Amino acid sequence: MHKLNTVAFILLVSIQQGMSQEKAQQYIESGREKHEKGRLLSAIDDYNKAIEIDRNSLEAYYLRGNAYFDLEDFQTAINDYTSLIQMKPDYKDAWFNRANAFYETGRFEESVSDLTTVIKLDPQNYDAWFTRGNAYFKLGKYKEALLDFNQGIPLNPEYPDGYYDRGNTYFYLEDYESSVLDYSKAIELQDQTYDYYFNRALAEFYLEMDDQACSDLQQARELGDPEAGEYIRELCR
Repeated sequence: MHKLNTVAFILLVSIQQGMSQEKAQQYIESGREKHEKGRLLSAIDDYNKAIEIDRNSLEAYYLRGNAYFDLEDFQTAINDYTSLIQMKPDYKDAWFNRANAFYETGRFEESVSDLTTVIKLDPQNYDAWFTRGNAYFKLGKYKEALLDFNQGIPLNPEYPDGYYDRGNTYFYLEDYESSVLDYSKAIELQDQTYDYYFNRALAEFYLEMDDQACSDLQQARELGDPEAGEYIRELCR
């Protein structure tokens, strides 16, 4: 009976593992190409094959989660992001994407929790501040939302939706003057979005700025707002 050559055995195992990982990476790249072309189910099939070969492939789980997210199969996406987080607790993109999946399914408390982790891992991530602000807004926690928008805007001051979202928060806090200022800044950055004009008009009516409000409603209607015409008929002379 002969002893196995330990060095040769370890080398053989290492070669086989390397070949498997290379094959898994080929499936990942194939899946990525299909994903970019919108062939999501076919991409998922490739990611599945990659995971069958390499159960610890963070990239395969992440991309498969993204594909399920794009299919609006948010719970399955959540499952993949959760697997990623269990394997790599500091994988901030997995936390962020899971937060977005929770948000899309109306699980705003869980979204806030995940985004809090993202912010701890990366305090400069303005998307996390804005998204958590919107999650707080959905929960009716307007003061918390305002604090988050105040943190996010300086990190990305050219983002019009940041001002729009903060304007909405001021509106619900009945600070209509601040609301108008934020809607105006959003319009300055992006003047082709009818929601900005429509919501500014509502705040202006509360401030008894009826002429400005009606002008904004007219602009909103010209940009395609389906509600603006009815408001003009009822509120404007």
